[in-house]
Amino acid sequence: MPKVVARRVPSHPGWRRECPLAMGGVGGIFCGFMRPGSLSTTLHVQLGETQLVSQIVREFGQWHGVPEETIFVIKLSLDEVVTNIVTHSPKRPPGAKQILVRLSTVDGQVEVEVEDDGGAFNPLALPAPDIGAPLQDRSPGGLGIHLVRSLMDHVIYRRIGRRNRFTMTKRVA
Repeated sequence: MPKVVARRVPSHPGWRRECPLAMGGVGGIFCGFMRPGSLSTTLHVQLGETQLVSQIVREFGQWHGVPEETIFVIKLSLDEVVTNIVTHSPKRPPGAKQILVRLSTVDGQVEVEVEDDGGAFNPLALPAPDIGAPLQDRSPGGLGIHLVRSLMDHVIYRRIGRRNRFTMTKRVA
């Protein structure tokens, strides 16, 4: 069990919280603040990259003091978005050649940007799935983006030049 200490959070004068003393007092458990920072990485358009994404999000979240439940939500959402690009991009010429992922923590939230260089596609323009309909009456697809919309606080799609940019934001309480 990590050693517990009470410490003053510099950006919040007088505010004291009990935080595990690991990784600079954060240890992957939310201590009332997150370290600001960002990370960018480029991925190959291959399904195997989702394992790397999961590891990157976990380590980024732990280093920056993101709560475990938020790390889980971000990993699940990012996995869905990357999997969609890998699976569907080849069907929309020109297929994506690379995926750029940016993670950042600022102002009590985690922002995730996913960019690809494939053909224009706005997943948010798809109709919401009828999750109340019997399975045999449902159209295939759309459940992953529905999941992302329900887990994240904000999702935005933009086409910037010849790139798709999908941005997801999750507030940390």
